[in-house]
Amino acid sequence: MSEFVFDDPGAGRRLDEDVRTALAKEIRGWRRAAPGAVLLRVRGDAWHHAPEVGAAALDRDRVDAGYQTLVKDLFGLACPVVVALDGRVSGFGLALALAADVRLATERTTLAVGDLKAAALLGGTGWLLGRASGTGTFAQLAWTGETLPAGEAARRGLLSPGDDDAARALADRLAADLAGSSALKRALTTRQRGELETVLDYEAWLADVAAGGAA
Repeated sequence: MSEFVFDDPGAGRRLDEDVRTALAKEIRGWRRAAPGAVLLRVRGDAWHHAPEVGAAALDRDRVDAGYQTLVKDLFGLACPVVVALDGRVSGFGLALALAADVRLATERTTLAVGDLKAAALLGGTGWLLGRASGTGTFAQLAWTGETLPAGEAARRGLLSPGDDDAARALADRLAADLAGSSALKRALTTRQRGELETVLDYEAWLADVAAGGAA
């Protein structure tokens, strides 16, 4: 089992280029090493990305390379990905959480899409949220700006209650059954990878449009 920890650097630096680059490097390593499972531990508000989006450069090339490709590669890992959440999750952080296979969260966790013009188009959040809970949930959060508390998110099938210890125990159990976990991961995601890639490419263009770029 491999593990990656997201510490909260504070407002203005959450999921910035350095963090995304480090995660991309880890994903490349996991693709080579083929661990039995991956555990992503998100401390505090490290994935509360929606407030950061307004200052981000969102031209198509940067969106594609810095955001969409990262979600595509995380979703496409051959092993199960477990994420442990313990704070506010929004914007691109929500896309990363939804790209994982299992999300465990404490009662302090909340989920939100963020800014309609930009955050909703980073990482294929709409497609991923629709896959996990139905398109109605994405529409509700994107149009209204509402935030889902952990209990409601769990009721909609987006989260399961659990802390770091529970997440690590689950990742260890999945890694111990390498053949079974890998087979189930392929069954659940293989046919959907191409669709996600198409969505990400289109939404990279839309993010550029929303940011005032190509029309």
